[in-house]
Amino acid sequence: MTAVSAPAVERVALYPPTVQPPPRPLPLRRFLLRFVRNPLQSLPLPVYEEPIVVHDNGRSIVAWVTHPSLVEKILLHANEHFPKTELEKQVFASTLGDGILTSSGASWRWQRRTAAPLFRPADLANLVPAMTRAAEEQLARWRGAAPGTMQPVDRDMTETTFHVISATMFAGSADAEAKAILNAADTALATISWDIAAAMLRVPSWVWYPGKFRRRRAGRALRASVAAILARRHAAGMAGDDLLGRLARAQDPDTGAPMSEKQLIDNLVTFLAAGHETTAKALTWTLYLLARAPEWQERVHGEVAAVIGNGAVEARHLDELPVTRAVLKESMRLYPPAPVMTRVAADQMALGGQTIPAGTLIVIPVYAVHRHRKLWDDPDRFDPTRFSPEREAAYKRTQFMPFGFGLRTCIGMSFAMMEAVAILATLVQHARFGWDGRHAPEPVSRVTLRPRGGMPLMVWLREDMP
Repeated sequence: MTAVSAPAVERVALYPPTVQPPPRPLPLRRFLLRFVRNPLQSLPLPVYEEPIVVHDNGRSIVAWVTHPSLVEKILLHANEHFPKTELEKQVFASTLGDGILTSSGASWRWQRRTAAPLFRPADLANLVPAMTRAAEEQLARWRGAAPGTMQPVDRDMTETTFHVISATMFAGSADAEAKAILNAADTALATISWDIAAAMLRVPSWVWYPGKFRRRRAGRALRASVAAILARRHAAGMAGDDLLGRLARAQDPDTGAPMSEKQLIDNLVTFLAAGHETTAKALTWTLYLLARAPEWQERVHGEVAAVIGNGAVEARHLDELPVTRAVLKESMRLYPPAPVMTRVAADQMALGGQTIPAGTLIVIPVYAVHRHRKLWDDPDRFDPTRFSPEREAAYKRTQFMPFGFGLRTCIGMSFAMMEAVAILATLVQHARFGWDGRHAPEPVSRVTLRPRGGMPLMVWLREDMP
């Protein structure tokens, strides 16, 4: 097993962050102007330096919480006092509805129990061939271009992970709707900060603001595409133990009733449109960092060659790739796929030495936690040695949480990590990625962490290299 140590030639740059925080919390108008452009740009500098920052903007009180013990209290030990916000339900009403991501209480519990068996780590090994195959299909698409051609890696990773989720969770039945679903999901998320800002300000539902109706149309189109998939499966029978079949046969433990058509669509949209997106963004940012840190790219390639040779990545190989896994984790530290979590304080309480009124919006800015000055040395540096086993063991549980934490930790965490390792190993095994020296994408929070301007990278197939 390869040790996770720094390359012999240390040229891994200290990349200046492209998000420039304001020195202090902003007044409401300036906050909103920054927020709708990129919510990360509205996080004030103290959020990266203090355990908790509370600010009354005149319309509401916001508490940004970053200290690991406080985050653990909110998400686990006292989670009943910090429920999910109605804001989240309002923002996703036209897309995700009341599925597993947005529901709460008994509705959430039985939906999660129904889906959980599909994500048992012991059963996921059977899905690795589909993950590897999707990566090989992407390599074949790149093979048709001239060596060193700039490729839209962000789009490519989105398509690759979509085909994985279709093959593994939907028995391939979503492939026909791939283009429609990806286009609708992209439109629904592209300017969603306006919806979030409107919900924060309690703007009446009839008030217009930029992109509102375009996003609503995209939400309807997304749900219509998923309804078409569901109708085909109903017509063919609901046999099979994939996610769609399992959800269709599920019964409410209290009433014995199956999921309604709306509940089925809510959950299928959640898994199909959102389930692949976080892995796609994790891979996109990882390939960018490897393109900028070629020594680490060659370390990953060397590890894969030593463990696997020229064959296909198999489930048995994944635990033997510690460098590959450390690179992914460090990428998700710098660029967490889901950069923000929110809760609301149900009661007035003391938190981190401050009194938090009931109704306070609790924001856990994962992006800032992962770059916090008190939690990490040189927090903006790409340094996968942070995730050597001995160093990782010393971190607090909520110091690194790309998949969330607590009762609502991402249900697909094991699936996503297995998928990311299998795809990354396959891509670097057969291709090399280069940076043009100019494009330094700003990370933009749009529920997931997107690179502004996309992620163009140069791609060479190693078979074409001298």
